[in-house]
Amino acid sequence: MSGTARRITAHQANHLPYPGFFAKMHTVDQFVILDDVQFVKGEYHNRNRVRLKADAHWLTVPVIHSGRQGQCIADVEIDNRRDWRGTHLRTLQQNYSGAPHFAAYFPPFAELYAQPWERLIDFNLALIRGLAAALEISTPCCLSSGLQISGTVTDRLIDICAATGATEFVHGKHARDYVDFDKMSAAGIANTTQSYTAAEYPQTGPGFVANLAVIDVVLNCGPEARDVVLAGNTLQGA
Repeated sequence: MSGTARRITAHQANHLPYPGFFAKMHTVDQFVILDDVQFVKGEYHNRNRVRLKADAHWLTVPVIHSGRQGQCIADVEIDNRRDWRGTHLRTLQQNYSGAPHFAAYFPPFAELYAQPWERLIDFNLALIRGLAAALEISTPCCLSSGLQISGTVTDRLIDICAATGATEFVHGKHARDYVDFDKMSAAGIANTTQSYTAAEYPQTGPGFVANLAVIDVVLNCGPEARDVVLAGNTLQGA
């Protein structure tokens, strides 16, 4: 990857990410997808929430855990012994077929679900690319595994910035709990923090459920989805 980026961020390759993931992507010159960090069961690496009529519902991609504790996200294999594709597809079709922009925006995602995915990272990346395209967000992305970076959290971020030519890094709002901002500043990297509060928009059920998978925004808002996603985003210098 060329060293042309100035402001970057990094995030795990989550499944059907929430709107703040893409709002952060929009604010940077390059988005680094962390695929060489540990897969954590119960996080958003293989699951996220979508809207049912009255509440939210988890869509979870089954993965192979047994004997693979500590595996990286890039190494996680999908457990295709279960018909998770059919279940996910039916859930999305049944609950979003009445959304205003379902017919225009859902077919490309139905095609993704029809493909024979073996690795979680490949499916997640395809969804991330498709959702970014639907939101008209064109920020260049790269995988952290391709940068050949190692080390603990703060040192890893400093090395990622060096590898991408970045002078500014956008953190999540809780990053101070595990990142040494002073060490990053000493390395010549400006620390910026994202704060995200979901903007309300019409959903298929009554009321509003915040921070669902961003496909909820896309199917309900269509060409206005990008503005809805970006409306809740703010950045603050450290």
